[in-house]
Amino acid sequence: MALATITRQGLVSIAILVAILWGCVFAERRLTRSSRMETYRALRDIRYLKLKRHIQPAATPMPASNPAPSIRPILG
Repeated sequence: MALATITRQGLVSIAILVAILWGCVFAERRLTRSSRMETYRALRDIRYLKLKRHIQPAATPMPASNPAPSIRPILG
């Protein structure tokens, strides 16, 4: 004697809900993987820009036109 039985409609609704749940799990994994890759790309770009900034000088130095040091009074 069964206390409760699952109808065909109940089994179908459980199957649909399980499929939706697995779809959400796979979508979440895909989103986290793509966000992780975007984070790595952004960090790599930041690192590249910092390296580029340190390697290249802002301007070339001007040649010294007056080799003798200027004599000025020191204030202080």
